[in-house]
Amino acid sequence: MTTRLHQSQRIMRNRREGALRQGHVAVIDIGSSKMTCLILAIDYGLLRAQKLEGVGKLDGHAGIRVVGASTTRSRGVELGEIANMDEVERGLMTVVQAAQKMADTRVDHVIACFAGGRPRSYGLLGEAEVEHGEVADSDIGRALALADVPDYGPGREIIQALPVNYTLDYHTGLKDPRGLTGARLTSDMHMLTLGTAPIQNLLQVMRRCDLELSGLITSGHAAGLASMTEDELELGGACVDMGGGSTGLSIFLKRGLIYGDSVRLGGDHVTADICQGLNVPVHQAERIKTFHGGLVATSMTIGI
Repeated sequence: MTTRLHQSQRIMRNRREGALRQGHVAVIDIGSSKMTCLILAIDYGLLRAQKLEGVGKLDGHAGIRVVGASTTRSRGVELGEIANMDEVERGLMTVVQAAQKMADTRVDHVIACFAGGRPRSYGLLGEAEVEHGEVADSDIGRALALADVPDYGPGREIIQALPVNYTLDYHTGLKDPRGLTGARLTSDMHMLTLGTAPIQNLLQVMRRCDLELSGLITSGHAAGLASMTEDELELGGACVDMGGGSTGLSIFLKRGLIYGDSVRLGGDHVTADICQGLNVPVHQAERIKTFHGGLVATSMTIGI
């Protein structure tokens, strides 16, 4: 299991690094109600230097510029997953070509934002002895490699496995223990899996559009990174991302994702309820929801 974890992470990391070196990469959000494509111009040298220097999230964006953008109505996607390959292919080609035209460049590598796959979260724990009394990269690597990966069952793929906390002896809450003196290093990791079939469908539609999938992130995770403040990400917070066909949940602590999940309910279901309850056409129900809908804080709890 551990070998499989590291192999899958290495493959995706190498693809992502290769895409960033190309200088341009597309980020595509395939949702149930709309598809969006952003073309990013990457200064890989600047990004690499900032990563090595350990700069913050906001400063790290200095090496990225949005040079193209496009949005189109989504067809063929239900509950966040591909239901009609031909419809999704046409929509994907439309949105990518429009973004490329704006950017005046062609892209081959894609980082996809995906709401389907029924994500599941796991907490992993790895421990290793510090060989020379001072924590080095090799000690961190062994602690991560010795993490006990649970049996997450057949038909699922690991899309993320990242450390969220380090403990050196009895000192916990460490982000980067390198250079510190201690005897035993413990790593806490968060692992996220998705269903294999939805991922394979996504890979297939990318191939049909002559695109290479170089990265994959859940919509809930991306929404949290985009909408939450630095303090919320650091101190702890949750983001609920309500899309058209599904709603994602992401929980962050110390700027890392520690839990991700989704339910197969979204704004389209609200529209359908209004349509049936008020006996009005779908476009009127959507307008009612958009202009008059909202969230109301309440102390009520609902058991499911």
